[in-house]
Amino acid sequence: MTKQERLDRLVRLVNEGLTATRAKEAAALLLLPETDEAFFRSYRLWGDYMPLSDEIPYTEEQRDLHVLWELLDRSVYGADCSLAVPLRQAIAKKLFKKCGEGFVAAEGCRFNFGHRIEVGENVSWNMGCYIDAKGGVSFGDFAMLTEYVKIFSHNHSETDHLVRTYQKVTIEDFAKLYTNCTVLPGVTVRKGAIVATGAIVTKDVPAYTLVSGVPAKQKRQRETISDDPAVYNQYMMKDGLFQVKKP
Repeated sequence: MTKQERLDRLVRLVNEGLTATRAKEAAALLLLPETDEAFFRSYRLWGDYMPLSDEIPYTEEQRDLHVLWELLDRSVYGADCSLAVPLRQAIAKKLFKKCGEGFVAAEGCRFNFGHRIEVGENVSWNMGCYIDAKGGVSFGDFAMLTEYVKIFSHNHSETDHLVRTYQKVTIEDFAKLYTNCTVLPGVTVRKGAIVATGAIVTKDVPAYTLVSGVPAKQKRQRETISDDPAVYNQYMMKDGLFQVKKP
């Protein structure tokens, strides 16, 4: 079986609706240790043990999709972009609340409650990002995360750790979050804004501004060359590979 044939079969299994039987076949196609249907039915993710799982639980198919996302990174194909990127696209379209065309995610990107993630067109996540989606997280078109960005959408009470509050995080169109920055619950990063490396964002970021520091503060306006942000070429890879190239 060629790699393209393997990918085509994996995407078909996802698109047909992942069941325990199909998940077992997908694991075999990823050259993972042999599993059976009972393995997928008994598999429990971290989020399954969170209080919110009682209110907004995964369906069986959603859990199997999330498990497949995790298993891909543990397979020989996890770092092979030619297979892994298109497969993650297919999984995201079925698992996320919304997923537009051209979504790119590198290896090591993790999330909880994927069914509370909304992704626009040509969104990209670089290596090692973490999305806490308990309170909901949305990404506008061409929103970009570089390496090891962390987004949190819930807080814990200081007097009772099991008491949580949930606040949606919104990353608008063409916003760009740089390496190892952190976005805290309830924050909106407006259109075209930039969050600098290592910043901790505690409040909304105005459109087309750059913020940096701990806590993040506005430093200057983003450099712009046009009123049309599409000219910024905010694609993750060269030539817009795996994404929808805009004229």
